[in-house]
Amino acid sequence: MNAKGYTVGSYVIKSEKKKSDLPMCPICKKCKDRSICQNRKDKKEMSKCSKCKNCKDAENCDKFYINEQHKATLTIGKDIETGEPIRKTFTAGTQEEALDKMYKYKLDMKKSGNLIEMKRTEKTISTIAKEIEDSKYRMGKTKANAYNTNISTIERFKKYKFANIPIEKVTRSQIEEFLQDERVKSNSTIKKDYRMLKYIFEYACHRMYIVKNYFQGIDAIERPKSLKEDKDVVALTITEQRKLESYLNEHESIYKNIILLCLYTGMRIGEVLALNYNEDIDLENKMIKITKTLTKDRDKNIIIGPTKTKSGKRNIEINELTEDIIKDALEKKIENKNKVLFCQANKKLYVNNTINSAFKRICKHAGITIPVNTHMLRHTFATRCIEAGVDLPVLQKLMGHANIETTINTYGDIYNYYKQKETQKVIDYLKRERA
Repeated sequence: MNAKGYTVGSYVIKSEKKKSDLPMCPICKKCKDRSICQNRKDKKEMSKCSKCKNCKDAENCDKFYINEQHKATLTIGKDIETGEPIRKTFTAGTQEEALDKMYKYKLDMKKSGNLIEMKRTEKTISTIAKEIEDSKYRMGKTKANAYNTNISTIERFKKYKFANIPIEKVTRSQIEEFLQDERVKSNSTIKKDYRMLKYIFEYACHRMYIVKNYFQGIDAIERPKSLKEDKDVVALTITEQRKLESYLNEHESIYKNIILLCLYTGMRIGEVLALNYNEDIDLENKMIKITKTLTKDRDKNIIIGPTKTKSGKRNIEINELTEDIIKDALEKKIENKNKVLFCQANKKLYVNNTINSAFKRICKHAGITIPVNTHMLRHTFATRCIEAGVDLPVLQKLMGHANIETTINTYGDIYNYYKQKETQKVIDYLKRERA
């Protein structure tokens, strides 16, 4: 195969002569091994003889008409099942004629709008998506929790007709109508659905299931915006935080240390619940090692797995706010097979929803009237950091974000608010000096 996508070559065509006035072929006459061709009685067997098979001496052959043919072979597609290339061969008496036939064929295909040929496929968007996700999971590119999330997305696709017909029959308008219907959902859901559809079409185009990819080119289908406004980051105010702290200090709760550790470190609730009391707590060097989190396997059972991202692996300093919490948690720990610092009385792993429900009850008793969830504790920590003047790159490391864009997208508005507030202090000061 060359860079142009075709090969050229030549081969010999031999057709049997019924009668011949020629004397015995000089090559055969000299041959001392007649075991293969049985003294030239079986002409099919003669083709197995290397001397006879490769002979091009048409003038002296008394058994065959020999003609040399030239061919040009063009790759025109790919077998959708095996992935093997599909080729078309053009033959002629000369190499130039074979190439002419090939170029004419390519020109005809281009005029008709078909750049490639392929076998038809009955594979649908939903079946292709499942193949992709299963492959990513087997290769370790997707963790179980993410796999389950993506399978849920595929299940939502399957409710629509376009996801259940052969992908080559799916129209652009069907995709666009679906994405327009999605606008009633959040931007995060739309982003997830759009990203998956785009990858499916890129994959299908690469495997040559389809000719046209609606997500490529100058007129590519774009991701629509949600009709809903993005939810603002909700955190406890400093007053609400004080109410929570006071309540936990005055009322005994088995969830106290879990909640306060989230509040003072910004750790995700899953990261706190996965802390190993032997491996992750280093009181001597005053360090918490975050390497794991609670997640789910393919059967949706709660397990301990790696952190959400590589950047999620981080060390957090044990300071004057967290040292007593850690020591108290170690004293009250229940020995368990998972070696986690926090577990249920039956020694099983906690479920995030259990802590979330408990946190809501505690906030209600503490006089906090806004809707709450445990993830707000992480947002509250980040907000206090910004209020204290912590820069975004430092906050990114503390929160374990993979990139600064995530930190900006999540906390940029809060950061800008306090930045403007601090700038206003300078303006007010200069005004006072001028007066």
